[in-house]
Amino acid sequence: MRLLFFLLLLTCPPLLLSETFEITDSNGSEITVEVMPSEGDVLIIWLVDHDEHRAAFESLLQAVNKKGFEIWRVDLLDAYFLPRSSETIRNLPGDGVASLIDAAHKMSHKKVLVAAYDRMPLPLLRGTQQWQQKATESRLIGAVLFYPNLFGPPPVAGKPPEIDPILHATNIPVAIYQPALGSQRWRLNQIMQPLWKGGAPAYAYIVPGVRDWFFMGEGDHGPREEAATSQLPEQMLRFSALLDRHPKPRSAKPLVERAMPEGAIRTLVRLNPPEPIQDFSLRDIEMKPFTLTDLNHEVVLLNFWATWCPPCVEELPSLNQLQQRYKDSEVRIVSIDFREQPEEMAKFLESTPVDFPVLMDIDGRVSLDWQVFSFPSSFIIDRRGQIRYTANRAIDWDSPEVWQVIDELLSER
Repeated sequence: MRLLFFLLLLTCPPLLLSETFEITDSNGSEITVEVMPSEGDVLIIWLVDHDEHRAAFESLLQAVNKKGFEIWRVDLLDAYFLPRSSETIRNLPGDGVASLIDAAHKMSHKKVLVAAYDRMPLPLLRGTQQWQQKATESRLIGAVLFYPNLFGPPPVAGKPPEIDPILHATNIPVAIYQPALGSQRWRLNQIMQPLWKGGAPAYAYIVPGVRDWFFMGEGDHGPREEAATSQLPEQMLRFSALLDRHPKPRSAKPLVERAMPEGAIRTLVRLNPPEPIQDFSLRDIEMKPFTLTDLNHEVVLLNFWATWCPPCVEELPSLNQLQQRYKDSEVRIVSIDFREQPEEMAKFLESTPVDFPVLMDIDGRVSLDWQVFSFPSSFIIDRRGQIRYTANRAIDWDSPEVWQVIDELLSER
C-alpha cells in the first residue's frame, strides 16, 4: 500500500494533492487560490466577492466541478484586504486577474474559462485585456458573466448610467447569464452593443422567472431558483463549447480611458433646472389603477423600491413617519415596486407596514422610463409636476433636511 501511495504522489498533478496554493500578482500581492480539481480539459477561474458560507452557491460549484470543470476559486477582496462594497469592486484593477490567467497557462495544459457575477466582471474583463497585451499563447476560451453590472458608479436618480470603458476594449468570447427579473434586464442591449461593435463574440441567455443572486440561496430562494440553479452546470458545458468554437483573439484591443462620473451620491440632489415627469399608469396590489397626473397640485415623493432590497426596506419606517408628519398637508408619498407580483407584496405587507400606496411595476418598464438604476431611488415632484430633487440611495426621510425641502415646495403656489 505504501508503494502504491508513493507512485500516486509521483504521477498525480500537484494541484490534485492540495486544496489551496498562492500566486503573486505584478504588484507583489499574494492571492490565494482554492482548487477543486477535475480530470476535464477546462479550468474555470471563478471570482467571488462574498466571504460568508452560502450553501446553495457551494453546491453549485460542486455540481459544476462534477461536470468535469477544474475550478480555481479566488476572492480578490480578501487577498487585497479591501472592504466588500460595490464601489470597491468596481474600481479593482485587473492585475490579479491577469496574473491568475497567466498562472493557469503556466501550471496547467487545460483550456481556461473565467467567470464572475454582479460587479466582479469589471475587474475580470480588465484583467483579461491586460493579460492579452503580454500573452504569447492563448488557451483562453472566454468569459461567463452572471447578472453583470458593467456600468460606472450609480448616477443621479433619473440619469442614464454610463458603460464602463472596458467593454469597448473586450474582444474575447463572452456569455452573459441574465435573470429575466434582474435589475439590469432591460439594459442588456446597452451592454451587448459595445461588445458586438468591438468584435467580441457575445451571447446572452435569459434565465426565466428568477432575479439576480438566484443561485446564492438568499431571500426568496424557492422552486424556481432551485430549478434554475440545477440547470446551470449543464449550461456551463454548453457555454464552454460555444465560446471555444471561436478563434482566439490575436491581440488585445486598446483600452481608451475616459473620465467616469463621480461616485455614489448619498443625499438629496437638487435638479437645476427642474425636469418634467414621465407620466405612467400602474395598478396597486388590489388592482386599482393609478396615474401620476392624478396628483396635480400636490407635492409628491415617488419612491422606487423592492422587497428583496435591504436598504429599501430599511428606509420604510422613515417614509411612514414622513407620511404621518404631513398627513394633513398636500403631500403624497407613492411607491413603485420593481418587478414583483401583487401576491408577493401582499405577503410582505402582512409583516411590514407601509402607510402609502404601493404600485406594481411588474414588467419594470416604468422604472426604466424613469432611468432607475439603483434601488431605492426617489424623486420629489413639485406642484407643477416637475422633478425638483432626487436620491439614488436610502436616506432618513423624516429629517430636518427633507422637511425644509418639502415645506419650501408646499409654499410655492
